[in-house]
Amino acid sequence: MEANDFLNNLGNFFNNLEEIIQISYFGLDPYNPNNSEDNYQELFRHNIRERLNMRVESEYTYQKNGIDINGEEISLKNKTERYDLLIKKLSIIIELKAVEKFESINLQQLFHYLDTSDYKYGILINFTKSKDIKKSYARCKIFEKKNKFTKKDKFNCEYSHYKYELINEFKTQSYYELMGDNVISTVSNNNNSSDDSSEDNGELCKSKVIEIG
Repeated sequence: MEANDFLNNLGNFFNNLEEIIQISYFGLDPYNPNNSEDNYQELFRHNIRERLNMRVESEYTYQKNGIDINGEEISLKNKTERYDLLIKKLSIIIELKAVEKFESINLQQLFHYLDTSDYKYGILINFTKSKDIKKSYARCKIFEKKNKFTKKDKFNCEYSHYKYELINEFKTQSYYELMGDNVISTVSNNNNSSDDSSEDNGELCKSKVIEIG
């Protein structure tokens, strides 16, 4: 792919990313506690292909390697690692989560995948799964691989990593602000009795609005 075509396709992807994430998140109903990372992954991948007609690899597996005492790379027997989604055409690895919030370990996982590959961009997305339905929005962080640096330890062994630049981050619209609570009202009688005695005493029931969370 020529440089101009790559940049145009990359820009088009980034311009559509927030909408695709939000549609994927809202399309599974964020209030549903049974939603899993796998569910979001399948729908998100489908929506990328539908919108951008782009090939997206899912659960892409590669050989896990290590550096031995001689500084040489070796393959670890029967050990593999896996990217959630991979867009080879755009040099993008995408790591998905469905948790309360981002943790440092999530970032380190993405950086490790980029460190040990030739891919340039890493995207971390959290399709937030929270007990508080008011926190019903997805978050996204986009990183670009920059310069590689190498350090030596006290035994004169070399170790290398890359530096990463956070080039964009955002959160989607709140599903809660859009849709509101599921429960509108509850019924209680004038005596605040714990049992349903409205038919026995003939008293009118009153409705009161309640808010969840």
